[in-house]
Order: sequence, then structure tokens, then C-alpha cells
Amino acid sequence: MTSDAESAQSISALGGRLLTLTAGPPAAGGTFVARHEGRVVFVRGTTPGETVTARLLEDPQEQASARFWRAEALDVLEAGPDRAPTVWEEAGIDGVGGAEWAHIALPAQRRIASEVMQELLRRAGVSSFPIEQVQVEPAPHDAEGLAWRTRVRYAVDADGRVGMRGWRSHEVRPVGEDPLSAQPIRELRLGEWTAPEGTEAIDAVAPSAGPASVVLIGRDLDPDSVVIPESWGDADVAVRTARGLVTLRGDGTVHERVGERLFTVSATGFWQSHRRAAELLSDVVETTLAAPRGGSAWDLYGGVGLFAAVAAQQVGADGTVVTVEGNRRASQLAAENLEDLPQVSTATADVTDWVRARRGGVDAVVLDPPRAGTGIELMELLARTVREKIVYVSCEPSTLARDLAAIEKKGWRISDLRAFDLFPHTHHIESVAVLERASS
Repeated sequence: MTSDAESAQSISALGGRLLTLTAGPPAAGGTFVARHEGRVVFVRGTTPGETVTARLLEDPQEQASARFWRAEALDVLEAGPDRAPTVWEEAGIDGVGGAEWAHIALPAQRRIASEVMQELLRRAGVSSFPIEQVQVEPAPHDAEGLAWRTRVRYAVDADGRVGMRGWRSHEVRPVGEDPLSAQPIRELRLGEWTAPEGTEAIDAVAPSAGPASVVLIGRDLDPDSVVIPESWGDADVAVRTARGLVTLRGDGTVHERVGERLFTVSATGFWQSHRRAAELLSDVVETTLAAPRGGSAWDLYGGVGLFAAVAAQQVGADGTVVTVEGNRRASQLAAENLEDLPQVSTATADVTDWVRARRGGVDAVVLDPPRAGTGIELMELLARTVREKIVYVSCEPSTLARDLAAIEKKGWRISDLRAFDLFPHTHHIESVAVLERASS
């Protein structure tokens, strides 16, 4: 960003009403709170305490009755102490939406994320854990927060250009060097490639074991139209259309190694994105779950069995573990991944429906829901059903806070709560909450 007169003229040409704003505290979603004539404005691309020229994203006349406005910082008039040279130029003004904190020093990102999470917990009414102790920790050996993203979805425009969508925009924009993506993904050079007609998106995966994977996605995409470029090397390639997955190279899966165990994952399926996340979270679950030897455990929203493997080792051959997953393909892969652990069984079902139908209790539960969280009904069911401990892995602090407050009201307490920066240069936070009965 610059602040000379020539830059100001080019900024004005971008359109949208310009405001001079001073950013205040962070808001959930990666923006910062400013005020203009008494109205709240959520500003992207700034830092706490700095003054910027910002462009409103909405037409003020059309949004006259709106409770708040949204704006994007275009020019820094007075920089704040947390500003740093951006790690990704293409994530700046009118840029891609996947790195909204690329201009903030990494230690400051973690401090700001901690403030956001603490405020969400307070607003939800969480009371059984010292909220000020919740501090976002870096992933092990992640000093710069770069090259961490092992799963990337690229957008494709009508002309076949590959990029990412802008913040609150459908426009596909160039990614440049794409510094947050893992090296095997960057080496594919997808941003330089023109996708065949009918391609709507591309999933690129850099697994911890085996070659990279590329899946072209398009409802009416013709697999025969795909010519694999030389830059993709030995990457597996598939096409997903409305009729299903067609493999051009490979079998449509990738392999992830955690410790001594190898997991097979669908190329378009869920796996933790940060290159160190699966190992880190497995270690935390292993330390905190403490499922009793010979006892019982459930792994809810279990995916391909990552945490079920941990629980199985704890309960031993005489115990039982059930991993429950709504996605049929992931559940099938979990059964294959854990076939050497006869104490584990799999269920393909809606998690809340499955728990509601259980008769009798369970010793310990680990759950890793999507961003929507578990919901209050499931937390209340677990409060009645679980005898000893619940370990809740979350990728969305707002829904985690809601769910924790709900189970506190049913006689449970938070014995530990850790947060991790597994999405550097973005506002997203991964966390693990450990729950026990308040009377225990």
C-alpha cells in the first residue's frame, strides 16, 4: 500500500465510497471494527489502531438502514504496530480471499486470534475455565506460517483461468506464488494453466505419503477433454462430474501417515489442511481422552478414523470403539484404515440421530464436527450419556463457544482448552476442549 497522490487517484477510480477510518478491536471473521458517524464498519486489510482510507463494499444509499457496513482498506495513512510486509501480494486490495491477515506480523496474528476467541467465549457465557488462559499456539516447527496448506480448492472462470475468488466476491483472481500452499501444490503451477471447458473448480492435495493429487470438478466436464500438462509430474489426476469420479491417473485416493499408521483418504475428502495438524491433534487427543482400558469410546464425526485409532489403543483389545461418520465413502475408508483393530466398528449415520438412538452410556467421546459445530441438542445428549470425558476438536470458535456453554448448563466443566494456529495468515482457529463432569 502507498499514500501518495497518484495512488489516491487510482484508488478513487476503483469505485465505492471512500472513508477515513481508524481500526479498533478485531471482529470474528478476520475484520476489524471501526466507526463512521456512529455506524459500525467492519474493515478488511487493516490492523488494530491504524488509520486507513477504506472503500465501502455496499452502496451507502442502498444500505442506509443497515446496522453495519463492510469496507476494504485501500491506503494506510498511519500504520499500526502490527503491520508487516505482506507475505502474499495477491491477497491485498481486490485480491484473493484466502489470506486476510497476510499483512499482519505472525505473533500479532496469534494475539489477535486469542482476543477474538476469548471474546466469543465470554459472550457465550462460558464460565468453568479461565478464559484469559486461552492463547493461540503455533504449530510445532511452523516459524513463518508458509507452505502449510496441503489442501487447496482453486476456482476457475468461464475462460478457464485458474485462481481463487476474492473476498466477498465471485470474481476469480490470480494467485501468484501462492505462498501458503505446500511445495508440491505450488509445483503444479495451476495458476499458469488453462482448464478445459466445463471446469468449475480444481482440488489440489499434497499428502504426506505418495504423489500429489489433482481433481478437476465440473458438472458437465468431459474427462476426455483433459490433457495432463507436463508440470503436473507424477500427480494423480481425476475428474469429478455430476455422474461421479473418473480417474485418469491413480485411484482417486491419497495417503496420509500419522506416526506408524497410514490412512487412505478420498482425494476430495476431508483431512486436516495444515501439514502438521493431524499429528498435533492426534497427540493432544491421546494425552487428554484417557479412555479406560477395557472401556468404551465413541469417535463422532470420525472421518477416515484418525481419532478412532487413538481411542482404540487406549481401550485395548478388550474395549470397544465406534466411529460415526455421515459421509458414506469416508466411513468405508475408516473401516479399511482400522481393519487391524477389531475393537473398532464403524457406523454411517447422522451423528445426532445415532447418539439419540443409543441405549446405555459410554466412557469417553472424541468429536470433530464441521464449522457448524455439534449443536445444543447433541451436547445435551452427550451430557446425559458420557460417563467420564469428552474431547471436542473444533475449527470454529463461535460454534464451539455456544456448545461449551450449553454443556456447562448440564453439569459439565471445561478442564482444559487449547487453541492452535493451524491456518496462519487467516483468522481461522483450531482448538481442543476437554470436558468432565463438574462433580468429578
